[in-house]
Amino acid sequence: MHITYVPKNRTNTMKILSRYLIVILAVFCFGCSAEMARDGSFNLSPNQNQNASGSLKGTNNDCLATAITGTFQTNTAQNGSNYVIANVNVTVPGMYSISTDVQNGVKFSASGVFASTGIQQVRLVPSGTFANAVATNYTLTYGSSSCPLAITVTEGTGTGTPGTDPGTGNPGTGNGASGSWTITVDGKTYTGTDATLTDRHLMNLAGFAGTNSQVMVVFVLKYGNGGILPATYTTSDDPMSQFSVTNLTTTNMDYLTTKTSVGALTNFAIKSITNGVAKITISGKTIDMATNKAVVISGEITAPLE
Repeated sequence: MHITYVPKNRTNTMKILSRYLIVILAVFCFGCSAEMARDGSFNLSPNQNQNASGSLKGTNNDCLATAITGTFQTNTAQNGSNYVIANVNVTVPGMYSISTDVQNGVKFSASGVFASTGIQQVRLVPSGTFANAVATNYTLTYGSSSCPLAITVTEGTGTGTPGTDPGTGNPGTGNGASGSWTITVDGKTYTGTDATLTDRHLMNLAGFAGTNSQVMVVFVLKYGNGGILPATYTTSDDPMSQFSVTNLTTTNMDYLTTKTSVGALTNFAIKSITNGVAKITISGKTIDMATNKAVVISGEITAPLE
């Protein structure tokens, strides 16, 4: 699938890129649904939704482990960058919905599709604003099972009231607000300070978009039910996974890697996600579209997660 992008106004490139990336992910989502139906990993049909069955407990009736990612503060609206990973013992694949009760002004929940049986991970995203800096005890429920979940909430400063003067300071490069990236393809190095990693968790897809005056770099990766976690993802993981570099002068796609690329595999290693900012390294090979040959690629990315 080749996508050509022609910037009309490069001062607004990142705004356009955001919309562009959403379209890419939406298109890939349709392909994702079709592929999952074809390979038989889902016991679902287009005309019938099947509800999953399972438990938050293991075979010994003990609650399965949970893991807390990030910190939770008062006076701060929860945006999904902090979350809880829960393990579920799935007995029947299908659609699921898991949630806690509302405590201290916040609720945790997750929904999606379990593709197979066994122990599966889900990411519980909070919604609301914590009112008090206290240890907050929840009851996590799925089906007929329930387990306790404890969250430590600390005092936050809140977002405050925005001022009217944006200031004149230089934000610098590589900061969490705008991100930064460096990509070397076949010996050519490109750098930029506009970078965003967009999470479409309902699709289990994440997409990166970075740009400078020369090129636009885009990649899409497919992750599991546990959400975007520090791990290595590749273009061979799924038909939706891909990497591309588009020349903004000629509007040609100079480099491209997909699941079907012969002799080329691009790796995306998420090293960490801290305070909503992802550190990513890229390695492997991609296809030079002019010569149809595989070339070496490497790079480092710092991107805020949206």
